[in-house]
Amino acid sequence: ERLSEGRADLFKKELQAVPRVIIWLAMPVAAITFITRGYLVSFINPRGDALMAGLLGGLAVAILFRSIYFIAARSFYAQQDTRTPLYISIVAITLNIALAFWFTMTLDMGAYGLAYAQSVVAVIEVLILFAVMNRRLRGLFDLKFFRALGRMAFATGIMSIVSYIMIQLFQLQSDDQSFYATFPKFLIISLVSAATYLLMSKLLGLSEANPILRKLEKLLFAQARS
Repeated sequence: ERLSEGRADLFKKELQAVPRVIIWLAMPVAAITFITRGYLVSFINPRGDALMAGLLGGLAVAILFRSIYFIAARSFYAQQDTRTPLYISIVAITLNIALAFWFTMTLDMGAYGLAYAQSVVAVIEVLILFAVMNRRLRGLFDLKFFRALGRMAFATGIMSIVSYIMIQLFQLQSDDQSFYATFPKFLIISLVSAATYLLMSKLLGLSEANPILRKLEKLLFAQARS
């Protein structure tokens, strides 16, 4: 819509904001996925599965960068350019196949090699897309953008420490053989982790947290008045 209006400046401004929101959301999700992978696997297999948990941990990075990729690719579609994402995807698929063979066959990493190949390729694919985007729209990823990413990473790091502590407090036990036994623990860990991330985001001045905090404030005040 912005480009059809001839407002490339607004297109650029909104394109700067949207990836920040996606990264702000996806970064803690990837961290929580990695830290609580044992719980997540237990929802599928109550007895646990070390291989499945390891694969999920290896794919945690891919969760973050695949989330970024989809919005990055759509910025090219908005500019009536479908070829660039296609060419980058062809390179990524080729690299994925090569890395998968190298990790699994040469380095003898087995199934883990497939997960690591996916994560490595996801990072490279997003970096290439961002490099092309920044070349077309000069100053798209400026110092302010990278400073925000640094604060998000710091908030995620603090949240990860809290999540790890919570995992130690609510460890999976041998008798946790059902969804109803494990999910309450997982819910507590996730809620405390999310609260920590929101608090750190607010303290670090990340504007992405404000809409959620305002919504929570309205809900709390509404319940207090009732």
